[in-house]
Amino acid sequence: MEPSVSFANDILPVFRQFRGSMMWRFDLTKYDDVKANAQAIYSQISTPPNLGGMPPAPYPPLTKEQIAAFKSWMEQGFPT
Repeated sequence: MEPSVSFANDILPVFRQFRGSMMWRFDLTKYDDVKANAQAIYSQISTPPNLGGMPPAPYPPLTKEQIAAFKSWMEQGFPT
């Protein structure tokens, strides 16, 4: 059975929008970087931006569905 969430189809498109205009300690569009930092990323995206989470203004916060997809991706073992 194929995973219901994958990096290429579900995670990468969400983070690609931030690549050009934001500096991070790692590349949010690279699978290995996101996998290695998944818990920290999840902590940031599940914290409201006004409380220091990401993405910061002027970007809109991620939707509940996007955050749930990221959590599901982690729980499924980080499928590519």
